[in-house]
Amino acid sequence: MGPMAPSRRDDLDALVDAVAELRARVAPMILARQEGRRQGATEGERVTTPQHLTLLALADGPRSVSGVAAETGVAVSTATRMLQSLMRVEWVQPATPAAGEDRRRRPVELTPEGRRVLEQADEVMRARFRRLLEVLDEEERAAVVAGLAAFARALQADDERGSDLLAAASSASSS
Repeated sequence: MGPMAPSRRDDLDALVDAVAELRARVAPMILARQEGRRQGATEGERVTTPQHLTLLALADGPRSVSGVAAETGVAVSTATRMLQSLMRVEWVQPATPAAGEDRRRRPVELTPEGRRVLEQADEVMRARFRRLLEVLDEEERAAVVAGLAAFARALQADDERGSDLLAAASSASSS
């Protein structure tokens, strides 16, 4: 009798382990901004990961502090401190609330300089990804693209499940 095929549970556990290992190995390499410690580095190379995530949260337009917190996955107090530090370097500024919007929400937006730094940081990130991926052959690259597309679908499904749970909880509490 030949070796047994791994169970679906074993495959899932192996995939979870691989994704966790990948995150542990890639995140410091991609996000550490080691180049940013060099003299003469551009602002985009010196942007920290929290700063980059905050700038990304504002890329599509003004957001409230709580909106930035939700977008970046941090507490409102943490988002407040990050936004204050970005305001000091003039990458973020207060935005005028849209007509009919609650003026107490005090939205913030990127300054032109903040947008420029975000574009630089994105270019740095893309260059790092390119260096990592250029060693792969065509078949390996196709496998990575397919795997990332599947992972994106899983993330989308998880977001939809979370939205469905929030909607169900909201309607249950209003009944």
